[in-house]
Amino acid sequence: MITDKIKFFKERVNLRTILVALGIAILGVILLYISAKDFWSGYEAWQVVVQNIGGLLVITVAITLFWELWVKRAFLDEVLAKVRVAEEIKLAGVVRITDSWHRDIEWESLFRTVKKLDIFFAYGHTWRSNNDRQLKEVAAQKDARIRVVLPDPEDEQTVSELSRRFDYTSERLRELIREAETYFRNLRSVSGNNGAQIDIWFLPAAPQFAFYRFDRIAVFTLYSHSRERMPVPAFVVEMGGTLYDYIRKEFGAMIRPDGLARPATSEEK
Repeated sequence: MITDKIKFFKERVNLRTILVALGIAILGVILLYISAKDFWSGYEAWQVVVQNIGGLLVITVAITLFWELWVKRAFLDEVLAKVRVAEEIKLAGVVRITDSWHRDIEWESLFRTVKKLDIFFAYGHTWRSNNDRQLKEVAAQKDARIRVVLPDPEDEQTVSELSRRFDYTSERLRELIREAETYFRNLRSVSGNNGAQIDIWFLPAAPQFAFYRFDRIAVFTLYSHSRERMPVPAFVVEMGGTLYDYIRKEFGAMIRPDGLARPATSEEK
């Protein structure tokens, strides 16, 4: 229905433009015809004026039709396309995109004021090493909370998929997940009774992406499904955008009582 209306208005504008241009062109041709007559003796200056006006009208019509029916439409379509893309990015809440998320994202700034940190990744060895000091500082804050979801090392299908993706043996993959679990458990000893609340869950599914939610800002990064090491895109998104809402809901669905993730217990080895 809307498409039909747009088509109707576009055709009406085209018809109106062509009719006006045709009228002007006819006037220009008439003036050129008159200027070619031989009754201008003694009024040659006026003959030149009429001839120039007629030629100007004909040329103007050609330029106007070209601009109105093709160039301007193409220009407006390009502008509107960019506006739509910009609006969609704004609605998604994207504030930055990078393919070097270890270096280009200001992790120090994100950690500086965070009180609620939610993490979902395969094991995050490099990320934990790079941000070890900041993680311990958050863990030492009594009013802070750290929640972590890791792949379930006891789920054979999950371990098999991640082993194939990262080109590790199943035993090595389990070690890496358990190492991440141990790391966050040890943050509890850093925090002590007066430190942050730290909770860990295991999800029986292979992560297709990773995210880190720092209060009102989240970092969302993809995993490569190739065995080759290659840059992967990362997005910094803010609260109020559709991507941030997706991350918040996704994490909440994982850890709720009827969700897939199970709490990691201290007895697990």
